[in-house]
Amino acid sequence: MLFCVKRWLAVAALGALASCAAVARPRGPRDVTPPRLVSSVPDSAARNVKLQSVRLVFSEYVQVKDLSKNLLITPQLAPDNNYKLREDRNTVTLLFDKPLADSTTYSFNFRSAVVDITESLPAKNAQLSFSTGAVLDSGAVRGTVTELLTALPANDVSVALFRVADTAGVRRGRPYYLTRTDKKGLYLLGFLRAGPYRLYAFVDKNTNNRFDEGEQIGYLAAPVVVGPTPLVVDLQLTRPDRRPPLLTTQTPGPNVLRIVFNEGLAAAALAPLPAADPARNPAPEAVQLADAGRNVLLFKSPGLADGRYLLTATDSSGNVARDTLAVRFPVPGANARKAPELPAFAVEGNPRSVYRQGRLRLQFPVPMLAVAGRPVGTLVEDSVRRRPLRLPADGTFNAARTELTVVLNTQAKDRVELLIDSTALLPVTGQALRWPRRPLRFELAEVDPDGTLFGTVKTERKSFVLQLLNDKYEVMQSLASPVGKYRFEHVPPGKYRLRVLVDANGDGRWQGGNPDLLTPPEPVVLLPKVHQMRSNFELEEPVAF
Repeated sequence: MLFCVKRWLAVAALGALASCAAVARPRGPRDVTPPRLVSSVPDSAARNVKLQSVRLVFSEYVQVKDLSKNLLITPQLAPDNNYKLREDRNTVTLLFDKPLADSTTYSFNFRSAVVDITESLPAKNAQLSFSTGAVLDSGAVRGTVTELLTALPANDVSVALFRVADTAGVRRGRPYYLTRTDKKGLYLLGFLRAGPYRLYAFVDKNTNNRFDEGEQIGYLAAPVVVGPTPLVVDLQLTRPDRRPPLLTTQTPGPNVLRIVFNEGLAAAALAPLPAADPARNPAPEAVQLADAGRNVLLFKSPGLADGRYLLTATDSSGNVARDTLAVRFPVPGANARKAPELPAFAVEGNPRSVYRQGRLRLQFPVPMLAVAGRPVGTLVEDSVRRRPLRLPADGTFNAARTELTVVLNTQAKDRVELLIDSTALLPVTGQALRWPRRPLRFELAEVDPDGTLFGTVKTERKSFVLQLLNDKYEVMQSLASPVGKYRFEHVPPGKYRLRVLVDANGDGRWQGGNPDLLTPPEPVVLLPKVHQMRSNFELEEPVAF
C-alpha cells in the first residue's frame, strides 16, 4: 500500500512539473490586446545618456522573435560594437560591448520583434530615441515608396540616408540612418542630425544593407538637406542594370536548341564561326525569343546546322553579352522510338463560333515561312463563295512567326470554313507536321466577343508609347506616339488601364533607371482609371499628360 502511494505521488509530481513547463493560454476570451510599452531605461527623448544598455518594460510577459530582421538602430552601431539580448518576463534588454558614440541621437525601433507569449501579438510603439549628448536631433524625412511602372506601394523596402561625405555610397558603404516601409509603402526617418544626405530606397533581398546590381532602387538626382522642417520625399523603384545577360542552361533537341538566360532579352542574333562559312547562315526566323525573352530558341534549318556560332544577346537596358556556342542537334538512335508528328497548328481558344469582323489566331509549334506570292489559305463563306487569304491583307504573323492572326471580315450569313494550305506555309525546321484533313468550320456570331477602347490624346510630348495593361500590369497592346487620337481594338473582356512611357530625350526608346544612380528614369504616366471591358463594347476615354 505504501508503495502505491509513493508511486502516485511521483506521477503527480511529474504532472505538476509538466504543467509548469508548458505555457498554455488560460481559459476565457482570446487575448486580442497587444503588449504596451510601459517604460524604458533610458527614458525616451532623454539627453546626456551614458548607459551601455537599453531596457524596455512592457505591460505583460513578452518574447523576442526575429530580432536581427526587425530591429532598426539608427545611426548604425560601429561594426565592432555588438550587442547581446536579455529577456526577462516583461522586459527586453540590449547590452552593448562598447559605449555608444558621444553627442549622437540614437533611435531603436523593434518593429514586430517583441510579441506576447500567448498569441504572438506584436507590441505597439516598441521604440525609443535618446541622445548621448546635450542636444536631441529633431530632423525628419518621410514619404512613400512605390513601383515606378505600376505605382503600387512597396512593402518592407529599405530606406536609407547616406552622408554626402561617405564616398563609398550605397553600393559599398553603410547607411547612416535606416528604416523600412510598411504595407502602404510609407516610411519615416526621425531624430535626424541636420545636414545633407543621399536618400535611397532599395529592395535589400540579401539583407546586407547595400544596393546590389539587379536589385530595385529609388534615388534622387540631388541630396536632401535635413533641417528643422520635416521633409516629404517620395521615391519610385526602378531597376538600373549594367550587367550583361547571363547564359545559364542549354537544352538540345532534334529540331530545337533551347538557351536560357537569367533575364529577359530584347534581341538575340546568331552568326557562324568562322564568319565566312557560306553553308551556315542562320535565317532570322530560325532564332526566336520565348518566355518573355528569357529563352532563345535555335531551330534546326538549312542555314543552322551543327557547328560553332556566336550568340549576341541584348537586354532591355542595352547591355550586350556574347557567347560562343557549340550547337548540336542530337540525332535519335536507330532503335529510338520515332517521335510522332506535331500538329501543324491549334486555334487559340478552340472556338465554335466567330464574329464576322473578328479574328482567328493560329498557333504553330515552330516558326513558319510563307511562300511568296501564294495565299496561305482559303475562306469558304456559306459553302458557296471561296476567298483566298493573302498576307498581309488578310492576316499577319507575330514577330516570332509562331502565331498567324487571320482577319475574317466576311459577308457570310451563317457559317465559314477555313482551309490552310500546307504547301504555302513551311516550317523553318523543314520537319513534317500533321495538318488537318478537313476544313475548320465555324458558326457566325452576331455579337463581337471583344471590345474597343478609344479616345483623344492631348500632349505636348513628341515621342512616347501608349500602353494597354491588363489587371496584372502586363502589356496587351501598345501604340507608338499616336497623334491626336488612339484606338485599341479586339480587347477581350476584363479590367484594363492605360500607361504612358515618355521618351523625354527623343532617342526612340524609354529609359528606366540609370546605373549612375543620379540620372532619373524617364517619366511614366499611369492613368488611375480602371476600365471594365465587355463583349461588343466600345469605351471612350481621353488621354492627357
